[in-house]
Amino acid sequence: MKISLHKRFPHNTGKSMLITTSRKPSQRTRTFCRGLERALGARSVNRGKMSLRNVFLKAKEMGKDHVAIVSERDGNPNGIEIYHHGELFISLQLTVDFSLPKGRINKDKVHLRCEVGELSTLAPEIFPIPLEDSEKQYHENLVLIRNSVKKSIPLVEFFDENGQITGLRIYILGWKLAGDEDT
Repeated sequence: MKISLHKRFPHNTGKSMLITTSRKPSQRTRTFCRGLERALGARSVNRGKMSLRNVFLKAKEMGKDHVAIVSERDGNPNGIEIYHHGELFISLQLTVDFSLPKGRINKDKVHLRCEVGELSTLAPEIFPIPLEDSEKQYHENLVLIRNSVKKSIPLVEFFDENGQITGLRIYILGWKLAGDEDT
């Protein structure tokens, strides 16, 4: 019998996230982390020589219960490992489209909408922001997860306080829940 996602990691709208990188990140990866920090209302710190244990201790000290560690390949972000209270929750394989940033998300009003069936229960656990009210769908201050038209893979887009896309796009190439087989 498989344990439900919510029993493993209960949804908590008061959750918060610390974002950091693997060691010696490129400038593009650091820029990506700062962009996520602004969009998600999270906190990004330079890892330096911190061990994973020290990263988790820092998160606890800062009152953060989620830790996102961004990895890279050839100087570009290519993965994020999300930890809940020091326990690996999910690994995401991704590619990032760095268009010129436009607009600004109001991180106090940001909300999440997921239109990808396979990710609908995972999205609120990955991103520490409240779900959109299903009766009121807005494009302002929105993190939208939908299927990409061209590539038919999940795409994460960010909309600013005026409902305009901010430029940053994250293509989710795959994911693996802790303890599960590759997806």
